[in-house]
Amino acid sequence: MTATRRRGAALEDAILDAGWEQLIEMGYPGFTFEAIAERAKTGKAALYRRWPDKESLLLAILAHHDFTAPAEIPDTGSLREDILTLLRSVNRRGEHAAALFSTILSAYFDNEITLTPAQLRTQLFGNQSRALTEIVQHAISRGELPPEGLPPHIVSLASDLLRHELIMNLSRVSEETIITVVDTVFLPLATDPRRRKRG
Repeated sequence: MTATRRRGAALEDAILDAGWEQLIEMGYPGFTFEAIAERAKTGKAALYRRWPDKESLLLAILAHHDFTAPAEIPDTGSLREDILTLLRSVNRRGEHAAALFSTILSAYFDNEITLTPAQLRTQLFGNQSRALTEIVQHAISRGELPPEGLPPHIVSLASDLLRHELIMNLSRVSEETIITVVDTVFLPLATDPRRRKRG
């Protein structure tokens, strides 16, 4: 039986899935158009028509696998539960993201990629700034935090610490560690009454 020729979205999905598998299995050094085309059972021309280089294909693959999707904004009625929910969501895709960050970062230092480490971090782990800002605003409206809110470094602290754990261990963070970050680091700083007195 002759295989159906894929076109349009079907072919693009096949290429993006093949590229993801190649990236996970072989890292960025093995992330070549030749290998991806072979895995997707198509010609290199099909890739070059859509993406001019490896970096543009990489970004398309990350978007295809929802790495660049904005973080969902939880609203559980509690600052603690909102932060925990957000961190758990980031952590679910963290194992692949951390491993990819390591292999792609090496490509940056070898001048094979133009994304800066900060841009790469955002591409792989998402940008939680909007979600964190809204979580803080919800907490202010409930009276859990003072009207003046929090300094930016405290707002981002819990997600920064989670990302650090992911990158250093190249694996998902344990539930115990997530709770420790929230209960013993973030919340004590966020709710410290001394900040209200200084205000």
